[in-house]
Amino acid sequence: MSKALRMRLGLIFFLVIVMYGLVVLKLFKLQVVDATELSERALYQRLRIDTITPERGDILDRNGKILAESIPTPAVYADPSVIKDPKTTAEKLAPVLEMSEERLYELLTRPGSFVWLTRDLPIGKRSKIENLNLRGIRIVSLPRRYYPEGTLAASTIGIAGIDNQGLEGIEVTYERYLAGEPGVSTVEKDPAGREIPVGFTSKSLPQNGVTLYLTIDAVIQHIAEREIEKAVISSNAKKGILLAMDPKTGEILALAEYPSFDPNNFAEYPLSIRKNWSITESFEPGSTFKVFVAAAAIEEGVINPSTEVFDPPTYTVGDRVIRCASIWGHGHETFLEALERSCNPVFAKLAAEDMDHEVLYKYLRAFGFGQKTGIDFIGEASGILAPVENLSKVSWANIGFGQGIAVTPLQLVTAMSAIANDGYLVTPSLVKSYKENGKIISRDKSNSGRQVISESTANTIKMMLRSVVVNGSGQRAEIAGFPVGGKTGTAQIPVAGGYSEDDMVVSFLGFAPIDDPQIVALVAIFEPQTDSNYGGVLAAPVFKEFTSAALQYTGVRTRVHEGGSIAVPNLTGMTRDMAVKELTKLGLRVNAKGEGAKVSSQEPLPGFFVEPNTTVTLFCALQEQRETPRFIGLSLAEAQSVALSRGINIKINGSKTDGIVASQKPAAGQILGSDEYVELTIISQ
Repeated sequence: MSKALRMRLGLIFFLVIVMYGLVVLKLFKLQVVDATELSERALYQRLRIDTITPERGDILDRNGKILAESIPTPAVYADPSVIKDPKTTAEKLAPVLEMSEERLYELLTRPGSFVWLTRDLPIGKRSKIENLNLRGIRIVSLPRRYYPEGTLAASTIGIAGIDNQGLEGIEVTYERYLAGEPGVSTVEKDPAGREIPVGFTSKSLPQNGVTLYLTIDAVIQHIAEREIEKAVISSNAKKGILLAMDPKTGEILALAEYPSFDPNNFAEYPLSIRKNWSITESFEPGSTFKVFVAAAAIEEGVINPSTEVFDPPTYTVGDRVIRCASIWGHGHETFLEALERSCNPVFAKLAAEDMDHEVLYKYLRAFGFGQKTGIDFIGEASGILAPVENLSKVSWANIGFGQGIAVTPLQLVTAMSAIANDGYLVTPSLVKSYKENGKIISRDKSNSGRQVISESTANTIKMMLRSVVVNGSGQRAEIAGFPVGGKTGTAQIPVAGGYSEDDMVVSFLGFAPIDDPQIVALVAIFEPQTDSNYGGVLAAPVFKEFTSAALQYTGVRTRVHEGGSIAVPNLTGMTRDMAVKELTKLGLRVNAKGEGAKVSSQEPLPGFFVEPNTTVTLFCALQEQRETPRFIGLSLAEAQSVALSRGINIKINGSKTDGIVASQKPAAGQILGSDEYVELTIISQ
């Protein structure tokens, strides 16, 4: 053998040995080093891992009435890998599923071993599909959200999607409680997809979602929805809100909005209908906001109910002219009367000139304006209250009567609850408790609140709001047996460049019974189309009907006793002697204070029910006397300016737009009482 041949044979032998060694090393790696990993990978190729969907927790009202639950619903899926004739399968199945054959064929020929055909099969069609006995077609039961009360509290409860996940409202806010924890099922199968009898199996059971108990009472909610629907339809309004709260706990008893929607078919409604306006949207409140400006002023000692104020026809600050609802203004009056009559100039001046802006801002923030209330509901709005350094004198004048600030309906109700709750502001809530593993667990009830104003100031405001209902713009809210306190509101809607002359938000914000408030409620009607678009005309009666029914349903004791309680009459403006006679005739005692001849204010306020022999205090302040100025020869504008500067009420005869004063009564130099006016006759120039 030649040397060259021997070298070639040696090289070949060497290469064979190396290759053999590599094979041995590879086999060693596969059989020894990677044996465990490869074994697991092989096993996983044979394993079918499925998620076991947990049952979503129910949502109940405070008394256990089911408002949302999950019910088993047939669903159909296909395993395309085992379907031999997809065209024939599609032809037979399409009529039952009400799908086109082309669409069904496309699904049945997809790669893989799983595809949904429908997840919401009508129960009556289940047997039809089973009778077809189609290879690769399976029917399973999936939980589907169902709302047995339909539209009741729909915007609060919200909706859940087809995958049983929360999308809106309480459903998404409490998703981690309601959804539960899914389980896992693992089964070892052969290449044909059949379960191996002695193969690996494992199952971990799902943990179902908890059951939530809302603070809402389904009966009170039904009453609220009935009343607000009637109000919106009768006034041809755009929408309406009725929100009711327990002022001591912050629990929402009813949150009604109209128009509403059916969460069982939520896809048929736009988001604008489904959203919860009371929590997620804000508006300019108008005169209801005067309550909180008054509370801050009284708490700071700037003013009190019997303080004499002056309400002119107009109040000018900067380039802003603020008008009284009365074309002539109300002239000299008490601060209580200014609230009863809802005098814009008085409250504009109070906020713009009489109060320290930093101090007033502090109280508005303390009442919760310009910030979230903290309610357990996703998407809560903060409203709009500009930083104090950005607010001009004109801005403060607007805020004084509820313009230039935006609040949510929930913020208004929460702030009024602080007044009804002796000055303590509580955090509102929608969930009262939840049930887990068969045990009901109450939510933290340490909601004593923080003090915004003193109890004394809260009681003063309550008495003033009672007088608004008895003597002022809120008379249509009065409920026999349940004395009401509250405030009306009629607010223009902001538009580009100013405010709409036609579109309004009319409202009533109040509580009852006034001696121990059980319900604080807001009625707001947006853009009504009637001849009398005023809060006292449209919203106050809705408050009356709702609150009366709700209080009777909850068993609150009527304030009219069989023993003969007495309603305190309105004595303001009466002479001292007449007031004493009136009270004595009713069987009440009298404590008259002051040297004046007439009653300027009283305690208790008019309309309060008291027992016989209760003492009524009369405050009789001396009336200011002034000398009548000379108006003859002045222009109408000059005469109005003189009257305004001296706090004198005037009555105009003749031209009310232009001209000069031809005569006056009483004559110049005569003494004029604070409750008297000067009559001017105007002739055109």
